[in-house]
Amino acid sequence: MGPRLRALLDLCPPGGPVADVGSGHGRLALELKRRAPHLEVYATELRAGPAGELRRLLSDRSGVRILEGEGLVPLAGLGCRGAVIAGMGGNTLARILERDRELARQLDWICLQPAQRRGRLEDWLQAERWYPCEQRQVVERGHAYQTYLVAPR
Repeated sequence: MGPRLRALLDLCPPGGPVADVGSGHGRLALELKRRAPHLEVYATELRAGPAGELRRLLSDRSGVRILEGEGLVPLAGLGCRGAVIAGMGGNTLARILERDRELARQLDWICLQPAQRRGRLEDWLQAERWYPCEQRQVVERGHAYQTYLVAPR
């Protein structure tokens, strides 16, 4: 696990259920499950193709439940305590939080890591009064990533 994913994992509070939104290769979701095997861990992908690839990468034995859908919508009714949303630009992260505001406010925490345009995400968080509980910056392959743990309430 590289520094970028490690920063996300380290900021995630213990307890669950928890979701990795837009999971990609699923490494973070898998590590969350390894860290707390008794907790429900979800990994989401927007479309069937990437969700199928995620199923192939993680296998049924991983214990990670894979869901398909946009943003936080697949998490509705699952009782998630927290979510990680990373690997997207600040515009996309802000758009997801704006569109799924009610679902986001049901979470205890959200861990965010914009790949670029972090100022756009910071502006949205400030306007909505979602101040970071904790922040970390990490460098991976010459690119600096800011990681935020926010509490929507």
